[in-house]
Amino acid sequence: MRGRSRRTLSAEEVTLTCEVLLAAALHRRCAYWLLDGRVSRQEQPVELHEWLHEEYFPRVRTELGQPPCIALLVAPVFYKQLLAMAHNAPVEWPTWGARVNCFKEEDAALAWLRQQGAQERERTRLLAASTGTKGAWSGKQLSFHF
Repeated sequence: MRGRSRRTLSAEEVTLTCEVLLAAALHRRCAYWLLDGRVSRQEQPVELHEWLHEEYFPRVRTELGQPPCIALLVAPVFYKQLLAMAHNAPVEWPTWGARVNCFKEEDAALAWLRQQGAQERERTRLLAASTGTKGAWSGKQLSFHF
C-alpha cells in the first residue's frame, strides 16, 4: 500500500490518516506500507509518537493478524532523528507491533519492503509446508494520497 502526503499534516490529521490507512489495509489485507511524508517540515509532538508505538501499531498488528511493515519516506531534516529511532526498533518490534524503517529515497524503501516481504513469504511457505496449509499473499497494490 502506498500513501503520499501532499502537505504537512497536523498531529490530529496524522491520527485520522492512520485510521484511514488501517481501514484500507484491513480491506486489502495489506501489511506492507510505503508512506511518503517528505513534504512535511513540521516536527510532530512526542504524544503522537507515543500513541503510534503504544496504541496504534499494536492495534494494527492485532487487527491485521501480523505486524505491519512500514517504510517511511521522510524529509532530510527529520531523517537522522527518525532513523535513530528506527534502527533501535528491531529490538522493540515485538512491543511496537510493527516493523518500521525510515528512508530519504523511494528506491531504497521499496527494496527494504521487498526484502521484508520475501522473508515473510518464506516463513509462510515453510509453515504451510509443515502444516499442509496454503499462504494468503496476493501481491496486489493499493495507492492513495492523503
